[in-house]
Amino acid sequence: MSKTLTARLCIGPTDPRVAARLRYSFGAYAALYDLTVVTTGPADVVVAHGPVDEPVDVVIPDGYRVRPGSVPAPSPVWVDGLPSFHRDGSGRPDPLGEVFEWLAAPHEDAAPELDAVGRVPPRYGLARSHGLDLTVPWANRWLARLHTMVRSALPRLPEVPPSPFGSGMTFVASHDLDHLSGDRLVNARRVAKNAAIAFLHDRAPRTTAQIGVATARRVAAHRATADGVRDLLAGEAARGVTATYTAVAASGHRRDPGYRLDDDYVRRTLAEIVDAGHELAVHGSYRSLEGTGLRDEYAAMRAAGYPVRGGRQHWLRHRGGELFTALADSGAEWDSTLGYPDDVGYRHGAAFPFPPYDLTTESPHPLIEIPLAIMERALCATGDAPRDWTTAALDVLRASTDDGWGGVAVLWHDAAFTGTCMPAGLADVYWALLEAGDRWETAGEVAHRARSRWTAAQVLSVATTTATFGALHG
Repeated sequence: MSKTLTARLCIGPTDPRVAARLRYSFGAYAALYDLTVVTTGPADVVVAHGPVDEPVDVVIPDGYRVRPGSVPAPSPVWVDGLPSFHRDGSGRPDPLGEVFEWLAAPHEDAAPELDAVGRVPPRYGLARSHGLDLTVPWANRWLARLHTMVRSALPRLPEVPPSPFGSGMTFVASHDLDHLSGDRLVNARRVAKNAAIAFLHDRAPRTTAQIGVATARRVAAHRATADGVRDLLAGEAARGVTATYTAVAASGHRRDPGYRLDDDYVRRTLAEIVDAGHELAVHGSYRSLEGTGLRDEYAAMRAAGYPVRGGRQHWLRHRGGELFTALADSGAEWDSTLGYPDDVGYRHGAAFPFPPYDLTTESPHPLIEIPLAIMERALCATGDAPRDWTTAALDVLRASTDDGWGGVAVLWHDAAFTGTCMPAGLADVYWALLEAGDRWETAGEVAHRARSRWTAAQVLSVATTTATFGALHG
């Protein structure tokens, strides 16, 4: 077994906020490339951010500066094919500063308004607001640029990031349970709403007709019309894939699904999911970020017998750092909310799991964010046919091949497998992804492996990682 190489970052006198942010970004490099960070003493490679008073192997340009919280990032300058937001006096990009800009998203923190759903509008994301390609993991690209610099001093380093999962790429298959009811009237209303949306909002008469035909067929076969959990379970079992399913524990708003954990149909469905070896997680309700709502929902799921460790917000609803504070308060170990509702790609430029950064405390939150790279409905904007959607989905996932090992999530709602909600071809795209030769893990497993990397990088504590391992493996 090869020895894990060590790295140390030296930072000259600077603002404590800058030092904390640079160490976080250096931790991202170490986590992705499997380096152990040491804070003192000798190391296999010593990296300096700007000039320092000791011998070092690599010197990174000192270009990062802290902006006031209300100020978004300026327009980038393209340097050697990469968009740069932080450059030193000579115009050289600061790769650690660039990585921080993507992962911590202070740009989004400066968003002047929320959208109609009450979340930070995707248009205020770094890529969308500056017209950058959403499907490129820019943080990975900057880390690869940094790796080239470090590897020139330590050629023993691997050329590409070594995966914690072995050979090949690893991704998370996830499903939000938004249509979980055994009540025929509730399901009829849901299907009628889906048809109205397809016809009036999406202007898709073909999908509207498909919904009518699929509904009639499922009713005739005595199958649930609004949820496709059994279809999913059968398909994943046939392919040997385990996935993560998120369920809503409280419905107190019209935008919530409306089911209850103590409904007999819900209990039986969740039991089937668990019995099939899948992971259950929390789908934070529309109002979960009000008061102790999210903590109460985690507690409700655990009280019902589901040892949940993470989740995703309904409607991807979050308003900056308050989500991660609420998650930490809930005892969550991972989250997968950060993504686009209507686009495919990398909202934070990261094709790897990372701990979100708290701009208030200038420290990482004690949990792992699994970036959401694809939500199925967003694929409809990438082409007119399932073949186009499959190509777009694979292209996004393959974008991290050279500069990463995956660890991001895809989201297919269970309703996509019924034909009574979205274009039926989206279900075929999901099966095509599962059959493309990659490894598929639950969010909990991916978070656990990623957390170990971030612990070795001195970003997350050993105590937290030990507790997580114990919870996962008993």
